[in-house]
Amino acid sequence: MKLFVRLTLAALLVVAALAGTAVYVIRDSLPPHEGTLDLDGLEGEVTVTRDRWGVPHIEAGSLHDLYFALGVVHAQDRLWQVDVHRRIASGRLAELFGPAALPTDKFLRTLGFRHRAEAALGGLSAQTRAVLDAYAAGVNAYADQAPHLLPPEYQILRADYDPIDAADTLAWLKVMSLDLSRNYGLELDRLALLGRLSPEQVAAFLPAYPGDDRPPLPDLAALYDGASLARLDSSETAPPPPDAGSNNWVVDGSRTASGKPILANDPHLGLNTPSLWYLAHLRLTRADGTVKNGVGVTMPGVPAIILGRNDRLAWGFTNTGPDTQDLYLEKLLGDDGYAAPDGPATFSVREEIIAVDGAEPVSLRVRETRHGPVISDVLPSAAETLPEGHVLSLRWTALADDDSSGESAHRMLEVTNFDDFRRVMADYVTPQQNIVYADVDGNIGYYAPARVPVRPDTDTTHGMVPKPGWKPGFDWSGTIPYDELPRVYNPQDGMIVTANSKVVGPDYPHHLTWRWAEPFRTDRITDLLTRRRDHTLDSMAAIQLDHHSPVADALLGRMLTLATEADAGHDDVRTVLTAWDHEMDARRPAPLLFAAWHRALARAVYADELGDRFDEFFSHKTRFLATVLAEDAGAEARAWCDDVTTPDATESCAERVALALDDAMTTLNARLDGDWRGWAWGDVHRVIQEHRPFSNVAPLKDWFELSAPIGGGSYTVNVASGTFRGPEPHANRAGAGYRGLFDLAMLDRSRYVIATGQSGHFLSPHYDDLFELWRDGRYIQIPARIPEGPDAKRLVLSPAGDPAD
Repeated sequence: MKLFVRLTLAALLVVAALAGTAVYVIRDSLPPHEGTLDLDGLEGEVTVTRDRWGVPHIEAGSLHDLYFALGVVHAQDRLWQVDVHRRIASGRLAELFGPAALPTDKFLRTLGFRHRAEAALGGLSAQTRAVLDAYAAGVNAYADQAPHLLPPEYQILRADYDPIDAADTLAWLKVMSLDLSRNYGLELDRLALLGRLSPEQVAAFLPAYPGDDRPPLPDLAALYDGASLARLDSSETAPPPPDAGSNNWVVDGSRTASGKPILANDPHLGLNTPSLWYLAHLRLTRADGTVKNGVGVTMPGVPAIILGRNDRLAWGFTNTGPDTQDLYLEKLLGDDGYAAPDGPATFSVREEIIAVDGAEPVSLRVRETRHGPVISDVLPSAAETLPEGHVLSLRWTALADDDSSGESAHRMLEVTNFDDFRRVMADYVTPQQNIVYADVDGNIGYYAPARVPVRPDTDTTHGMVPKPGWKPGFDWSGTIPYDELPRVYNPQDGMIVTANSKVVGPDYPHHLTWRWAEPFRTDRITDLLTRRRDHTLDSMAAIQLDHHSPVADALLGRMLTLATEADAGHDDVRTVLTAWDHEMDARRPAPLLFAAWHRALARAVYADELGDRFDEFFSHKTRFLATVLAEDAGAEARAWCDDVTTPDATESCAERVALALDDAMTTLNARLDGDWRGWAWGDVHRVIQEHRPFSNVAPLKDWFELSAPIGGGSYTVNVASGTFRGPEPHANRAGAGYRGLFDLAMLDRSRYVIATGQSGHFLSPHYDDLFELWRDGRYIQIPARIPEGPDAKRLVLSPAGDPAD
């Protein structure tokens, strides 16, 4: 949307919402990118030079001023986002959004991220604490120096800004860890399935990782002393879709045209407007003349280049996904106690007061056991599903008071080699990440730092279902030693690939998880990398943007065969799908036809077995469906095709496939106009980047939210999955919000893009100017030098009261 159109819309919005304040919102809410700002808290002068895309190049003479200035530019471009992140982490959303936000606030207050962040601050090094304090001071200095410059969200909601502090950064890092650590939800899922299916059916429905054996599910009645443990609704805590994920890989010079490594990274998280990521170049020029550069993505609320490069190396993350969470079923002993293996124990209790916009404050009593917070107190389904006299508590590495994860990220600016890198990451606790590494000397490597629990052999749950908290033998016995975590350095084959799938072999001595991501993306990336020995940034970009569907590879051939056996009709549709190359192109009908058929097939195969729990588990289930439909499927697998609601008939898999094709075409015809040959995948497969909170306000949604047709699908390297559920089952709401490609032959040639623009201000030309590039698979360069020329905008930050003023 062009700037003049935005200004027109903004004027109408402000007139309607704010009446007399319209002039201030339009004229004064955009931050200055040129001139001078005098700010309390700076020690020396800092320059901020923005390039044509609004990317700031920050040059400072001290760590304090460097991260103070990063706080300033985050406040200029993303203040609302910083504030919302802080409020999420502290359980303070209801202050802005009223009673509707109370369930989220109660859950996060119960986890106690803010309290635990405050406790962790005391254990951090003096340098890290100084960086955190400087950053918070920069955010606050900009927000406080001219309150009328607050972004439009504050004006529309008539909200005030409260200063942030160092603990807010640590608390937000715990929110990110929660997004990437949902093992407890999987424990609840298994309980739910066991309420509907046999253990054998559960094992089939949630298959083990290829080549792995999974331990048997325990006898629940014996485990819980006869208590019937029904399932809490894990969707109340919004687990991520099972095929969301991230990619990174690195190859050494034996596989590149330049003879130097190339590293690629595209983390996949929820897509929002503005992006979770913010591009920046940090340049530290010390008094002795030494210079340190860092370029990559930051995260508003956090003072660091989180993913990117410095002067000698590049790095990228994907989520490892270890089992770092355990639920414990606790047996109550009166109002204030619970049973422990060595006798009665007493809850620790605190009271939280939650302010609520438009309503009276709400008091929340938070209980904790020796394992952790009692989360069943704030899950609405708990009262109906837990056995009387029991609660569920959560043990999780992120809840430790000595979480030192905040130490690591900002130190990457000064790392020079792999040994430095390993030392810096030794303080990292959560969430475990697959970190790939490459340096200008030609070395490549990988490490997966984190605190990962070790469970004793006596733990018969194997982390698959909640543990009985009153019995011995179920508590953690320690954590995996740092030097025994997964790592690789200069592998013989010259490449390292991670995409959330299994990262250790059968000889690895420690258990990490039973639920790795499917290996589809890892296998596809590996295949594409091994096809040539002269990779360039262009070939790596093509891999990041790959839309080939491994789901179609796994399912479509057999679906077409069974449809033919059943004389399914829709011959013209099947002809098109037979000729299709399995590319999920937004402009073509075949991806749409396949995706709708796949979705209908999942419903046809297992909706009857799951009954009223079906919607909770409605997803792609690719390997499960492939096993059921396989030509050599056994009787147990084929039994899923029989409709259990028709006891007098036995339906075949061919019949279910034919029924699904007919259902899919009926559903599509009801939604789309015209002949199906004119349809396209992008008609229903749109990326939707929601704005918090205005995507939920109909008159404002189209102004603040970014959306467009997009290619890709579930398990494509360029992941763009639909949810399968709801009124827009093919809408894409998670994906590669950032893409980075790093050329160690010349780091300044490296490429970057984020999924929105740099600014969170919808009047800014940088609100969405990177969106089209991201959508179309294009990138920008951010050299580690200060921009010059007509597109460069220079802002000088000066200490308030400087005699030079």
